[in-house]
Amino acid sequence: MSDPTSMSSAAHVYKRLVPQPLRSAAAGTVPLRVRRKVKRGLARTLGRREARLHRRALRRVRKAEFGHSERRITAPDGRVGHIHTGLTIDLARRLDHDLVTFALDAADIPWFAVPALDDRRICLAVEQRDKGAVRRALRALMEEHTGYVVSVSPAKSDTETVPASHLKAWKHFGKAKVIRLTWLRTEPTENLWVGEDQGIEIEFWTVNTDLPQERLVGPRPNRVQRTVPSDALGIEIGLDRLSGYCDIDGDMDPTITLENFDIPRLEEITFPVDAVLLWQDATPWGEELLRAALRSLHQYAPWVDVVHVLAEAPVPGWLRADDRLDIVRAAPGAERALHQLPDLADHFLLLRPGALIGRPVRPFDYFSPHGATRPRRGPWNAEESFAPWTRAAYTATGRVTAHGYTAGPQPYRRDTLARLAAAGTTPPEPADGQRLPAVPGTHPMDGLVHHFGYVEGLADPSGEASVLLHAALPGIENRLERLLVRRDTQQIHLFGLGSEEAHRRGGTDAVHDFLRRYFPVASAFEHGEPEDPDTHS
Repeated sequence: MSDPTSMSSAAHVYKRLVPQPLRSAAAGTVPLRVRRKVKRGLARTLGRREARLHRRALRRVRKAEFGHSERRITAPDGRVGHIHTGLTIDLARRLDHDLVTFALDAADIPWFAVPALDDRRICLAVEQRDKGAVRRALRALMEEHTGYVVSVSPAKSDTETVPASHLKAWKHFGKAKVIRLTWLRTEPTENLWVGEDQGIEIEFWTVNTDLPQERLVGPRPNRVQRTVPSDALGIEIGLDRLSGYCDIDGDMDPTITLENFDIPRLEEITFPVDAVLLWQDATPWGEELLRAALRSLHQYAPWVDVVHVLAEAPVPGWLRADDRLDIVRAAPGAERALHQLPDLADHFLLLRPGALIGRPVRPFDYFSPHGATRPRRGPWNAEESFAPWTRAAYTATGRVTAHGYTAGPQPYRRDTLARLAAAGTTPPEPADGQRLPAVPGTHPMDGLVHHFGYVEGLADPSGEASVLLHAALPGIENRLERLLVRRDTQQIHLFGLGSEEAHRRGGTDAVHDFLRRYFPVASAFEHGEPEDPDTHS
């Protein structure tokens, strides 16, 4: 029998060709065995046609030899995964997009990108009348590049473990208004898996002729509009305009959308954002923290424009300046004058030693579209209320503080720092968080700058949770393993790697192993041979 989910299945064709009155009459006059014989003959004919079309689509995919992984592997849940050296989440997203659009183009199926509600995924739209051709093209693609398909609308996830090259993976396709295609990808160490919460979604748009101008209607809302003219002009657009998680160089490899969707998103950040990393401890564990910070930006914040390393100590040999990395020699305490840093963007992230990004983030997670910073609130207690930074903040603004600010990557504005400096306000001298015996409270500079920005309308504190861990914490290995397995923490800050207690308990070594497993892919900022097995000593 032909596939019942196909738009040209025997049942579908039989109902389309034979009117309902005639089918009812035949049921009462034509013997059952005759009707079954006719249907079986029709099913065989359609099955041969479907197989021929599938082979044709498969030849087109194989001929292109596009997007092959280095090798296939079995994922922890038993599904098929693909290994790619140097894998990043953004690279996986672009590879998924290119695979699907290639298959649609090869089958001459028109499509356009849609600004979906979920920023993690790229959404493509095709017309409902091309649904059968879409299934054949994508099933052929999945036979060469093993992936998975589920129905998003209506939601049906029981096929998520069935390879999409199998017919039974498409059993909900006939009624689906939106489907999602996913590929599981990893790097050679298999510590980083990508694809489970990403993928490419395909919406089936219908043609509406009720109005004088023919229109296409989407099956669900999106961030711009659900209805567009059927003759709307197609234009190129960077993937970074469709997803806030994408690299800022998305316009170098654009996709196609309709001119009606070329509208700035509500949460879209249009100004450049840099990153500043402090390099203070020329020690093996200091190098590990610097390398991990660079890798976290490379993996989870590809939209960062230029990375500035503020070097208060000799930089490692594997770190060299290039177009996207600037090394600035500085004296201790230079972070209090970051607004004087040459060529620094007006908005930037400050990553002190131990501050890391733990999962994909967007510029909107740290800045509002009109430029205000969005620092994270921290715990508030008696010790915080009497801290030196609270007195400095009150002196600078005349307003008392009501909450602290947590550690981790910090969003900053140059003009906030410049206005504080012009007022003659200097943050209290901070202690080295990597040598303290416990996790510190609000960093004095963060507390003063963020409180000043809040009072002046330049900051809007948010409540996104962060994880702060001290390397001397008993049972640190279990805490780190939990972070590694879940990978759901946006901000991580590790303290105390230079403390005597952490070295004595083995916490420094445990953090080193955790960083190598959590960030296994070398960043674009590393040169030479950074993988030194002795760097954790």
